[in-house]
Amino acid sequence: MDDQSVTIPWSTRKRLQYLEFKLYWEGRVNRGDLTAKFGISIPQASVDFTKYQEMAPNNISYNSSAKYYVPTETFSPIFIGLSADAYFSTILCSPTDSIATCGSDYVAAVPNPTRAIDLDVLRTLVQSIKNKQVVSVDYRSFNNPQPGNTRLISPHAFGTDGSRWHVRAYCHESYSFKDFVLGRIASAVMGSESDIDVNSDFKWFNYVNVEIGPNPKLSEAQKSIVAMDYRMTDFKLKFKCRIALIFYLSKKLGIDRNDSERAGEEQQIVAINLDEIHAAIRQ
Repeated sequence: MDDQSVTIPWSTRKRLQYLEFKLYWEGRVNRGDLTAKFGISIPQASVDFTKYQEMAPNNISYNSSAKYYVPTETFSPIFIGLSADAYFSTILCSPTDSIATCGSDYVAAVPNPTRAIDLDVLRTLVQSIKNKQVVSVDYRSFNNPQPGNTRLISPHAFGTDGSRWHVRAYCHESYSFKDFVLGRIASAVMGSESDIDVNSDFKWFNYVNVEIGPNPKLSEAQKSIVAMDYRMTDFKLKFKCRIALIFYLSKKLGIDRNDSERAGEEQQIVAINLDEIHAAIRQ
């Protein structure tokens, strides 16, 4: 972070941070973005843009015909971190004025190895979603691990199983909506405007009910512990999940199958409506 940014008021710094985030990741930003996000006036937004231009004149350029600001080729951030983790944590979390006690002696988390994500690829996908454009990607899969496996996709969302991120997109090769692991996309190039109606992605925009409970093979005392752990009511917990994410949820919770042989520590919970979940996955 630039030394100048430390001396400006917190509220101004948050707006400039947002300005820079939109500028870099989405490739454009204007005063309306700031007024809509923070409820400030147009004159105040103009002051913020002037302040940012003073602090980082080589980062921002005005497109007079389109009436928005774009990043320059020499862009170098002063407010945001350039990483996939930084991007996703920003879009998933609302900014607050609190400071988390991360990394302290009394708070810890199991290490989760970061999956490699090319920032140019991620940035291209973000902008293609915003602009509704087709993207040509060089995608590596177990079935096609060699370079040069280029395909056209129309991305519209991102998803995660808690371990790795993928982009949800219409595949113009298989004529269906699929998940593409971000770390396996070697390159991405934006193309023409997409004519795909992303709202037709049934599995993304629709949900399946999930109902879990303690494994029937557990003792009554053990079932009570599991119910307490998950805050179950009458030994049941109900919630919804996007159909497109139910496969990952099932694997994460270990409810992809109700195996009586795995009772105890290995499978403490089961899916009460497993048939409904399997039917949703098969759609």
